[in-house]
Amino acid sequence: MPDIPYGGVTGNHVTGEHLWSHGLTMEDADDVWDGPAKYFSQPVRIRFDESGNEDVQPERVKMVGPDHRGRLLTFILETPDDERQSRVVTGWVSTPGEQTRYHQPGGRMRTR
Repeated sequence: MPDIPYGGVTGNHVTGEHLWSHGLTMEDADDVWDGPAKYFSQPVRIRFDESGNEDVQPERVKMVGPDHRGRLLTFILETPDDERQSRVVTGWVSTPGEQTRYHQPGGRMRTR
């Protein structure tokens, strides 16, 4: 599993726009990171674009946890090799399956 983000999370304007389309903000990602989030591995994924070109996405981390309003949110993170912060790739309100997984034993929590 990639490293858990001990230095916090970061994004850019593209990340912000993408999160906004899901009704979330980078502040929501910071809330989840600051709270009792659980981290799960998201394995390498291979996708193909409309031209049939292969797009390999690296192993990532799925961060699931509550924001300050108590909503369970899910964020996908990439951990840069040379930084302590992880980049938010996308996020959404947790699905029922993700909510169940969060409340069950398992996953890793960041030590404080």
